Amino acid sequence: MFLERVEIVGFRGINRLSLNLDQDNVLIGENAWGKSSLLDALTLLLAPSGELYHFTRDDFYFPPGEINGREHHLHIVLTLREAEPGHRLGRRYRCLSPVWIDGDDENHRIFYRLEGELADDGSVLTLRSFLNNGGESIPLDNIDEIACHITRLNPVLRLRDARFLRRIRSGTVPEQPETEMTARQLDLLARELVSRPQHLTDSQLRQGLSAMVQLLEHYFSEQSASTSSRRLMRRRSYDEQRSWRYLDVINRMIERPNGRSHRMILLGMFATLLHAKGNIRLDRDARPLLLIEDPETRLHPIMLSVAWQLLNLLPLQKVTTTNSGELLSLTPVENVCRLVRESGKVAAWRLGPGGMNAEDSRRIAFHIRFNRASSLFARCWLLVEGETEVWVMNELARQCGHHFDAEGIKVIEFAQSGLRPLIKFARRMGIEWHVLVDGDDAGKKYAATVRGLLDNNREQEREHLTVLPAMDMEHFMYRQGFSDVFHRVAQIPESVPMNMRRVITKAIHRSSKPDLAIEVAIEASHRGAESIPGLFRKMFSRVLWLARGRAD
Repeated sequence: MFLERVEIVGFRGINRLSLNLDQDNVLIGENAWGKSSLLDALTLLLAPSGELYHFTRDDFYFPPGEINGREHHLHIVLTLREAEPGHRLGRRYRCLSPVWIDGDDENHRIFYRLEGELADDGSVLTLRSFLNNGGESIPLDNIDEIACHITRLNPVLRLRDARFLRRIRSGTVPEQPETEMTARQLDLLARELVSRPQHLTDSQLRQGLSAMVQLLEHYFSEQSASTSSRRLMRRRSYDEQRSWRYLDVINRMIERPNGRSHRMILLGMFATLLHAKGNIRLDRDARPLLLIEDPETRLHPIMLSVAWQLLNLLPLQKVTTTNSGELLSLTPVENVCRLVRESGKVAAWRLGPGGMNAEDSRRIAFHIRFNRASSLFARCWLLVEGETEVWVMNELARQCGHHFDAEGIKVIEFAQSGLRPLIKFARRMGIEWHVLVDGDDAGKKYAATVRGLLDNNREQEREHLTVLPAMDMEHFMYRQGFSDVFHRVAQIPESVPMNMRRVITKAIHRSSKPDLAIEVAIEASHRGAESIPGLFRKMFSRVLWLARGRAD
């Protein structure tokens, strides 16, 4: 059983959100766009403590800056689905039989609803129910008992960087007598894992496993370790760089098709460490949902890569939040979900499984995920034909007083990947876009592609397409008053009669397209913003308008 969908209305920083979840989910979004509120909802409602959560006054949404406009009603619906048809018949799910609902896809689901009512006197009422396919409550006498069983089977573990939590001071928590027992359990599991060492010596494997334990202990624990546990970790610690390198080899060993038993041992190590914390006790049938907040915090990119691989080997459902382009480059785009605050709701945008065909997915993986992962954070893409235009557009926009980075605008070259896959991907991920093309034959084909995707809507074309009234950027800028720059670079006096194309060709031959573009941009900076072609200034205004429509 896993969490398939979350629907939230009026909880903390979320006025409205519907989010589908897969096995692995990486959430991105700007500050105050709902990521923390979503994690808070899951943490509170599915806490492994065994006590059911009751809403408080602070859980009710109010518009930013309008605390007096606080809502008086909230509701959250969690949809849980059996992992495979028939799994609900297993022993652990027997007591949930009254709330399993048959679906159209042969899978059964549970619809668990929680409602909060805020009275005028500040008191709060919390109501729980289980729904049928029609959204109506199922008559039950033991709602709380079933709700407790769900939290036992699907508890949420929220993993944070321990250094950003309030430390448990020395003496406030008694020494845990099971610390040495935990160490023995970890050693037993480690020996099982290394029983077929393959290409590593026992010493090297111990160093890799030491790094694994340190990662789980230090970065992903709700509490700081006890004094004796810290001493134990120091004794186990070896050269850090070598340990992380060997952990990478262990990761690859576990990741192999026949590595299922190793993955289960890894999960056992993870569970053992959690139990050692003293305040988390998981049911033996539990399948936790891991909430991982910003795992890149204070981790070097090399260590982040190894740590992320390790976390992905845990056979559990995971929801991760990140602001790291480095981490996104390690994540299949199908697992990435963008949260965007729109009018009246927080929208969730993602490709999901089968979101694009294989060829388009390959192009996006190379062009965006591997080379430009940070562009997934952008509000708007300005798509241009070549890398020269990338530099020119950023520079000319800056001279007009527009700072694209601060506005969430990313200029992206599209010729290598093709225009259509980028636009389709941007639309599916909730990223606005605008295309700048040349006026030559290739540019006309690109423009036709854009018009086709817009169904030849003239109004939308003005928002999303700019066509240069010249065969390329060089010819356009030459006609826009920068002919003297081309003559200077070509070392041809303006008094010498020569057609425009030959002057431009000689200028490119004597320098290069990028160097020529830099010369034009430098001259524009000397002349001032008024020298920048009006076509570009209008395009910048459109792109800014599109980006600000995606702003908070």
